[in-house]
Amino acid sequence: MSSDPNHPSGETIENSDTQNQSSIPTNVVKKPLKAHKFIVKVTALERVGNSTNQRENPIVIFDLFTDASAFRKQQNRGIKKTADEFKELFKYLVAAVQETFVPSLPATCSSYGPNTDEDRRKTMKNYQEWLERVAADPLLLNNEEVAFFVQSDFSTYSPINNPSIQPASGLKRKTLKQLTPPYDEVLELAEFRPLVKSVHRITQEIQLKLSKVSKQRRLLSQEETALGQGFTALQNDTHSQSGLYKRFGRVLAAAGDVDSVESTLEVATLADAMGLLVKDTYVVKEALTNRHLIMRELLQAQQSSKAKQEQARKLRAKRDASPLKVDEALRALRAATLLEQELTAKQRLITNNMLLMRSEWLQWYESFVTSAVKEFTLRKIEYERKKLTLLERVRHDVRRADNTGGLSRLGREAHPSLLLRSPPRTSQGLHGDDWTGDQRHRSSLLAEQDSVTNTDFDRFITVDEQQTSDSTVTNGGQVSQENTDAGVSNAATDGTAPYRANAEQDTDTASLDARNAASLLGLATF
Repeated sequence: MSSDPNHPSGETIENSDTQNQSSIPTNVVKKPLKAHKFIVKVTALERVGNSTNQRENPIVIFDLFTDASAFRKQQNRGIKKTADEFKELFKYLVAAVQETFVPSLPATCSSYGPNTDEDRRKTMKNYQEWLERVAADPLLLNNEEVAFFVQSDFSTYSPINNPSIQPASGLKRKTLKQLTPPYDEVLELAEFRPLVKSVHRITQEIQLKLSKVSKQRRLLSQEETALGQGFTALQNDTHSQSGLYKRFGRVLAAAGDVDSVESTLEVATLADAMGLLVKDTYVVKEALTNRHLIMRELLQAQQSSKAKQEQARKLRAKRDASPLKVDEALRALRAATLLEQELTAKQRLITNNMLLMRSEWLQWYESFVTSAVKEFTLRKIEYERKKLTLLERVRHDVRRADNTGGLSRLGREAHPSLLLRSPPRTSQGLHGDDWTGDQRHRSSLLAEQDSVTNTDFDRFITVDEQQTSDSTVTNGGQVSQENTDAGVSNAATDGTAPYRANAEQDTDTASLDARNAASLLGLATF
């Protein structure tokens, strides 16, 4: 019996510590008095080994500067970490830091395909954003496991600390998730989980539909290429319009190549972004589920504490009660009360921090979706303009189909046919888009002029122009006329040489802004 008085006193100390911990949430939610610096820069990406390892386990190289006390050095350069090491850190943070929303890891390879410049830039950008999101969260930054991750040797990291036990896992977790969630006094978090769950499902559907659209567009590009080859096969040296068929077939094949590139861009820009959002919303949803499970455990602990308190009261009311049973009932009551206090403090801590993280996550979600849609739209506009430029290359040949100007002269017989000698200029010029009628005067569009009016898909078309202009015909006057037209066409094509020279001197590549993007595609008159 002498040990009984000591035991309650020991529990009193633990309870006082627990009460002190219960006052922590208000301090944790607020920003620390001294904000630690954490500057990180991803400098390189390496893919080594076999094809599977190159795709699934790249090496990320980054530099780090921080003044956090958990790090031995303030400046670390050339830190090499594999994607598997990032996954180990991510799993530990999800299990250990249940008070926040841990950012989901980006994909190790984009839809551009490994060992391409676009994939390298995209993957480095994704890991850069992930490290910045981790650094922006004080709960994650102050975790000592992050310091162990940075300071460990290459390809040797594994979590040193054991993460806290999850509220539930496996079949029990799946069963509890089917039940009605407990009553939540915090309305913001009560409405937040259904919102995140709906975003998770919608982004999954968008990703699936985009992959289907990309697959169909890839098949369309193959059919366009086959159609262009069919027109090319119609050329006949004895026919006066042999060059028209050949050139038109080349243009269709080049347009098919543009569609093939667009099918890859749709997946690499928007579908990959939706995939990252699917994983991030899943992490947020599971973190909110953990909070619901803790709330359910707290309700059970409160009921157990009340039952044990009632049982102890009845035993103490009996005159002939056994002292051993009374002592056992009191110990059970103290244990139940201590568990209730721990769960109450934990639930308050998680609630207060998640209220703060909710607003931050919504801001990140809005900016992330906006940037993904903007990138998708601008790349789409760029290649649609290139396709339009390619299709316009065959206009002059169509107008030269006969002496009257072909179908383009219908209803305009009164106009002189001499105008046909000068080829029509492209609609995608330096001063804007002729389809919209908008005029733009921006010197920064010199580089854009070169990238749009002279695409990577029409190089072999220009070669065919020269071959056609040298080998076409039979009639001397017709030869000179076609050579004149070809010279005018080449002069029009090469008329962008000053712009091209200026664009090469200007190292700052022009980019399309959102305001001019709409004018490039056109308004309702397009």
